[in-house]
Amino acid sequence: MSRVTLLGLPDDLERSLAKVLREEAHRVIRKLHLQDLRHGPKPGVVFISADGPDFSTTIRQLKEYEPMLPVVAVTRVPGTKQWLDALDAGATDYCGAPFERVQVRCIMNSASQTERESAA
Repeated sequence: MSRVTLLGLPDDLERSLAKVLREEAHRVIRKLHLQDLRHGPKPGVVFISADGPDFSTTIRQLKEYEPMLPVVAVTRVPGTKQWLDALDAGATDYCGAPFERVQVRCIMNSASQTERESAA
């Protein structure tokens, strides 16, 4: 089980993703703004919306805050440009709605591996 933070996701995406993450036994925390991450326990994984114009900047800021933090960009309409922009900004992964359990499980397994490597 990981502590997952959903950062600034639109309500519909947040509900949908949180449901799948909880079904996979992850603890889900909602944060509206980047500065909110500094309060409370450190997240294991952060999911961030890739639908806004500033998502690349937010990913870079997250990586400055915690370089080894797995960051997953989330979108309603997956596209190659957004995917590449997210990865260039430092995202660990990228996924689009609708969220399937197998997809989320793979992302979380990969993020857990990243967490273990950064702890070693």
